[in-house]
Amino acid sequence: MYEEPLISIIIPVYNAAKYLERSLDSVSLQTYRNLEIIAVDDGSKDESLNILETYAAQDPRYRIIRKENGGSSSARNAGLKAATGDYVGFMDADDYIESDMYENLLEAFEEDADADVTQILSCEEDEEGRIIKAFGEGFDTSEGFSGKEFFRTLLLHTGDSSFCTKLFRRDFFKGFSFSEGRLNEDFELLVKMSEKMRSLHVCRKPGYHIILRVQSNTRGDYKHSFYENVMENADRMLSLTDDKYPDLKKEAVHFYLMQAMWFLLHIPADEMNRDNELYVRVMKKVKQFRGTISKDPYLQQKHRRNLLILAYLPAKTIKKLHGVFRNR
Repeated sequence: MYEEPLISIIIPVYNAAKYLERSLDSVSLQTYRNLEIIAVDDGSKDESLNILETYAAQDPRYRIIRKENGGSSSARNAGLKAATGDYVGFMDADDYIESDMYENLLEAFEEDADADVTQILSCEEDEEGRIIKAFGEGFDTSEGFSGKEFFRTLLLHTGDSSFCTKLFRRDFFKGFSFSEGRLNEDFELLVKMSEKMRSLHVCRKPGYHIILRVQSNTRGDYKHSFYENVMENADRMLSLTDDKYPDLKKEAVHFYLMQAMWFLLHIPADEMNRDNELYVRVMKKVKQFRGTISKDPYLQQKHRRNLLILAYLPAKTIKKLHGVFRNR
């Protein structure tokens, strides 16, 4: 008798009691039933662990791992060590998923025998459930990308850099792990994986609901360590492109400029000075690439304007204009 493959779903949980029941319900009610649900309690101080234990008592597919707080990457790595499935997926404890998400992701592997990874569409919502970014179009189509093609989509910011929208062959994941103590770790690991990836198959169906919380790294207050990681990734993409994909140099410079603009529009004006090593380094690079800004075919008009201001105007003028053009 044919045995259905086992999917391991890893959910890091830290003080997520407010959202956790909705999240776990969406997993428990998946139309694909052969799941191993690994919930990693990362030292929660609220009722998260009690909620997990309640679900585990009612559903034998749940496995709970308890550990001291170490961050999302640490929790994911702990889940990976415990996973026994043929495939592995990830979910954030404050998000939720469509009931057929994992069924669709698994079927996508049948469409593409070379796929190491499959991917579903996502939408973004605020904490009150209001749609910020709806699911994309083209629900009746699917598409495969080679590792290099996926790398190019990341350079152009058209690719999905989340692990939560994807399902991985477990044997493909061997040898990879999440960098602990860093932010923006999804992007960093996916770039490494793209070098080994035979194919990523995109299933264009609704699947993953991302809840954007006010205090998230990308929407809350300025965090210097976060932007350090962002610009380290930008430097890494330039270097990797030079080594592996020199024909994508134009796209890599575009990626750097977009990351730099994002950083420069978020850094507080009083930190735009010579004592800020990251600011000095990024500004130097932007000025180095300023001759490409007008020629970059991928830039939107407002981004081109912002980058030209940053690249050509004196630092004192930029600081005065900072609060004006960051909101345009």
